[in-house]
Amino acid sequence: MTQTKRRIMIIDGHTWEYINSGLWIFFTLVAYISALFIFRFSRYNLVFHPVVTGSIMVFGVCLISQTSLSDYVVYSSPLIWLLGPITVALAVPVYQQLRYLVDTGWRGFLVVVCGGMLAPVCAILIMSFGDFTDEVKLSSLTKSITTPLAIDTANLIGGVTELAAAIVIMTGLLGVLLSKLVFKITKNQDERGQGLTLGTIAHAIGTSHALRLSQKTGAYSSMALCVNGVVTAIVLPLFFYLFGT
Repeated sequence: MTQTKRRIMIIDGHTWEYINSGLWIFFTLVAYISALFIFRFSRYNLVFHPVVTGSIMVFGVCLISQTSLSDYVVYSSPLIWLLGPITVALAVPVYQQLRYLVDTGWRGFLVVVCGGMLAPVCAILIMSFGDFTDEVKLSSLTKSITTPLAIDTANLIGGVTELAAAIVIMTGLLGVLLSKLVFKITKNQDERGQGLTLGTIAHAIGTSHALRLSQKTGAYSSMALCVNGVVTAIVLPLFFYLFGT
C-alpha cells in the first residue's frame, strides 16, 4: 500500500506540473493576443508594444500568484523551446529576400554588415562608461540581432541569455523611436534606406514598423534583419573562439 500511495503521489505531482505548465502557456498566449489588440487600439503607439504590455501582464500574474520568474521559465519552457525551430526557420525569409539583397548590390550588403558590426562596438563603448560585469558586457553585444539568434549567441560567448533578450527588446523599441527622428532630420524618404536601417538596427520590432510604412520598406527590413542576424551570430562566436574575451 505504501509503494502504491507513493506512486500515486508521484503521478499526481507530475500531472500537476503538466497542468500548471499548460495553464501558464495558455495565459502567455492570451496575454500576447490581448497585447496585440491593445497595440492596434492605441494606433501602434510603441509605448503599448505587445512585447511591453504582454510582459507586464505576465509579470503581474506572477506577482499575484506568487510565482517566481524562474518557475515561470520552467512552466513556459515549451514556448522557449520553439525558439530553436524559429532560428532555423530564418533561412526561409533569407532565401525569399535574396532578390532584394541582389537589387541593392554590394552597397546594400555593406550597409547591413557595417551596421551589424557597428552595433557591438557601440555596446562596448557604452559599457566602458560604467562598472559592468563581463557577463553584462557580453550580453549587450547581441543587442541588434533578433531574439532567437541573440539568445543562442549570448550563450555561446558567455553572456546571460535572459539579459540579452531584454537588451534586444529595448534596442528594438529605441531603434524605432529614434529612426523617426533620424529620418526626419536627414529627410530620408527612400524605402530601401529606411528598410535597411530598421532591419539592421531594430531587428524584428523595426521590421514590423517597416511593414506598416510600406511593403517594400518591410521587405528590405526583413532582408537586413536576416542577413545581419546570421552574419553577427557567426562572426561573434568565431571572434571569441579565436581571440578569447
